[in-house]
Amino acid sequence: MIRGMASRTLLLPLAAALCLASTPPVSHAQATAARSFGKGKASGPILTRTELRACLAQQDRVRAQNEAAAREREVLDKEKAELVQQGDALKEQLAALDRSSQEAVDKYNAQAAERDQRIDAFEARMPAFNEKLQALANEREAFARRCDNRRYDELDEIAIRKGK
Repeated sequence: MIRGMASRTLLLPLAAALCLASTPPVSHAQATAARSFGKGKASGPILTRTELRACLAQQDRVRAQNEAAAREREVLDKEKAELVQQGDALKEQLAALDRSSQEAVDKYNAQAAERDQRIDAFEARMPAFNEKLQALANEREAFARRCDNRRYDELDEIAIRKGK
């Protein structure tokens, strides 16, 4: 009985070694997957590590600018909604305004002037925001021309992300 167990314990490592020896060797091309930017079919030569580094940096810039633009858009939309709501409230106040009371008229005029100033400030920010959006569109277009649907070696990406 002890002899049977000893032979089994010797056979297990031998069987494992035979299984490992029977698997075909993996080539470098099989070990690395070629990935690509974009959703289309990858074409053209594989990006060099330098080109890939530039594309990844540009991709990160576009992503950060997208997020910043979305946050700024939310702020502007919220401010616009407040201005519209304030305008509606002023219309209601005007309809119910006691025009015989100079104090009520002055109060209404002050509120309307304050709203007009907020509208002017809002509209003054819009050209700068639109310029940011245009710059973002240009950056996206540059990324698409340079990197979109281009193949790259996944090992290069891993090395770049590790700081090499």
